[in-house]
Amino acid sequence: MTPAAPIGAREVAARFALGADVVSVASHGAGHINETYEVGVRGDEGRNRRFIVQQLNRTIFHDPEAVIRNAERVLAHLEEVVREEGGDPRREVPTLVLSDDGRSFVRDRNGEIWRCFARIEGVSAHATIGDPKRARTVAAAFGRFLRRMSGFPADRLEVTIPGFHDANAVLLAYRDAVRLDPLGRAAATAVEHRFIEHHVDLTAQWVEWLTFARAPLRPIHNDTKTNNVLIDDESGRGLCVIDLDTVMAGFALIDIGDCARSVLTGPEEAGRPIDLGLFEAVVRGFVDEAGGLLSGEEYERIVFATRAIALELGTRFLTDYLAGDRWFPASRPEENLERCRVQLNLVRGLEAHAAELEEIVERARR
Repeated sequence: MTPAAPIGAREVAARFALGADVVSVASHGAGHINETYEVGVRGDEGRNRRFIVQQLNRTIFHDPEAVIRNAERVLAHLEEVVREEGGDPRREVPTLVLSDDGRSFVRDRNGEIWRCFARIEGVSAHATIGDPKRARTVAAAFGRFLRRMSGFPADRLEVTIPGFHDANAVLLAYRDAVRLDPLGRAAATAVEHRFIEHHVDLTAQWVEWLTFARAPLRPIHNDTKTNNVLIDDESGRGLCVIDLDTVMAGFALIDIGDCARSVLTGPEEAGRPIDLGLFEAVVRGFVDEAGGLLSGEEYERIVFATRAIALELGTRFLTDYLAGDRWFPASRPEENLERCRVQLNLVRGLEAHAAELEEIVERARR
């Protein structure tokens, strides 16, 4: 049975210009951050039209209106580019639905910020990718996003989460969590602790590269996990990139590295062995769409970036486990510890297959 939505979600949905009365509101998706609901309104011929309504998480996004402003700019740019390319912006770009008073958001009686998107029909998103064809499709969608955003000035984007990929800050936050250990969980994480501390050089090298990189700052997605691509059910094409809350200035390596990490991870709490075919599919898919934007140094660091981001995310999962699951919701006490272990195992696998992975990147670059 679908969990009932709070009354506030229905009240807020009714304040958007949906064109008809709200007939249903239900929890939607499995995102870690925002509260998301699917809203149905009465449509023509007895078929309801559907929308996605979200409450932005102010614990994560301290300035939710900055998230909205970024979205307005990014979506306007993408709509223009898609039209120029002969595409369909209504299906290839998320569409913000305006409120009754003409704004891109609604503020509820508690001061919370909500937004609404028209739901794109006939598409699906996949948290786990098991075959190279779909992995290539997802990576190509993120590469296309990078290419389409390449003409947008990165300095026009506001910072929605300061230090989002600051691996050094992640490490320091982790060490604070170990020191404070509010729930007495640190003793059970000795193996993971040794692994993270053993890899401080990887973190330092990654931070140094991001700090002194000669690669240009670009508008990047910053959260290129597999279920942030909507795949057309009929054509199988990666149709639309969603979850644009973390679109900020950054480096292309973050997007391709995180995409590879997400595909290779497999089930978030179980993981799987390194699949070289999936990695090659990601690299080739991304390069097909955005390869001309990448510098030689960026190509040379794709495997390095994948390792660094897997370590960063594993450290974040472990920090949250120690601190009481504040960032990543957990359905059982050790869920974030399991997620951490999957990411650290991925780092081990990437290190064990480093030479083969580098060869794959070199072949894709030719």
